[in-house]
Amino acid sequence: MTQKYRAAAQDDLIWHELDSMTLLYHRTSGITHMLADPAPAILEVMEGLSLTAAEIAAQLTARFDIESDIDAENIVIARLEELSGLGLVARVSG
Repeated sequence: MTQKYRAAAQDDLIWHELDSMTLLYHRTSGITHMLADPAPAILEVMEGLSLTAAEIAAQLTARFDIESDIDAENIVIARLEELSGLGLVARVSG
């Protein structure tokens, strides 16, 4: 079975855009996180859905001009692991 992920509920997040960073306040933990791309885009794609890294990478590739030689899925997996460590993303069963 392929691993799926779910982002924290949008009601629990307060977003504030800065120049090249996004501040994200997580109400549940009381922590403000500084996120760089592509982490905010990953969270936006996941909004309310349980998705695999491949599904997230496909949506990001469709939304943004991502070069075909870039391994978007492995980049997404690395960011999902980081976001999971911050409590902003959870692994869920398929």
